[in-house]
Amino acid sequence: MACVLAAAVAVATICWPTPASAAPKTDVVVLRNGDRITGEIKSLDYNRLKLSTDHMGTIYIEWDKIERVQTDQYLLLERADGSRAYGQLAGGGSDARLLVRSDPAGPPIPVAMAEVVRARPIEGGDFIDRLDGYVSAGFDLSNSGNNTTLDLAGGLSSRTRVREWSVDGSASITDDTATRTERYSLDGVVRRLLQGQNYYQGQLGFLRNTELDLNVRSLAGGGVGRYLVRSNRAEWAVGVGLGYNHENYVGVDPVDSLELLLGTEFSIFRYDFPETDIGGAIYLLPSLTKSGRYRSEADLHAKYEFVDDLYFELRMYGSYDSEPPSPKAPSSDYGVVTSLGYKF
Repeated sequence: MACVLAAAVAVATICWPTPASAAPKTDVVVLRNGDRITGEIKSLDYNRLKLSTDHMGTIYIEWDKIERVQTDQYLLLERADGSRAYGQLAGGGSDARLLVRSDPAGPPIPVAMAEVVRARPIEGGDFIDRLDGYVSAGFDLSNSGNNTTLDLAGGLSSRTRVREWSVDGSASITDDTATRTERYSLDGVVRRLLQGQNYYQGQLGFLRNTELDLNVRSLAGGGVGRYLVRSNRAEWAVGVGLGYNHENYVGVDPVDSLELLLGTEFSIFRYDFPETDIGGAIYLLPSLTKSGRYRSEADLHAKYEFVDDLYFELRMYGSYDSEPPSPKAPSSDYGVVTSLGYKF
């Protein structure tokens, strides 16, 4: 696992682009009560516009409280039906409509603000400003003091006009008087967004779990997916694909297999205090090379933001294997993690 993390860092170092100059804070947001705020648009997610200002820091404005927006940045606007609009936002919009100018020589295209569920600056500004990320940590100590658990997690994500990617990693180490168990995971996902709600997806994952006698599992796969729900309050996607699985269990020879990937992901968000994000992913992986074997993976979370960008998280994970390659290996592992995190 250490080699995997080192390789990931090396690739990120080589591929990291040179930052561009920061976008000037000249974007104008006009509220329905007539107030005007000048700053730099960072993003629109879950019905809130994130705006960086010189004198008030970063502020969040509820999308339905905004009358119009003007910016020289190039924004990618995603609508509830999956269609996308790309361009600068011209001034003069009214009736809660945005005027999107994709061609400087052509007329702007009106887009109803109520239809917009996501917005991202694609050009202009530093590369690092277009990254979203999080880190979290948790520590549990039993009453006897003989059992301690350390949990760490972190991730980065970003997107372009037609692609989005994410990298997530976690580590869980439990020590007691008799045994020490370790669980490490590293997952990367790249999505190519199509017109409408469909997308192509490629993924690469690594897992080590001593509770299951699993030295390492490597999974590489790809497939297609579709957003069934994508709004300012919720997302729900389903996907299907194929994956190549390489497993190395304690005491047995490595095993290679081909698996069918069936999965669903969901997220429900409430931005009223306390901000709440409930979501997760569930995967079913029937083996295509060993009849009767199937695996399942689940990762669910609930996040409560109690201070700006700081949150408390309750996470539940589970793994099941109907026929592990090692006859001595347990068939399931599950756990509950509590942690404090910071998003940026």
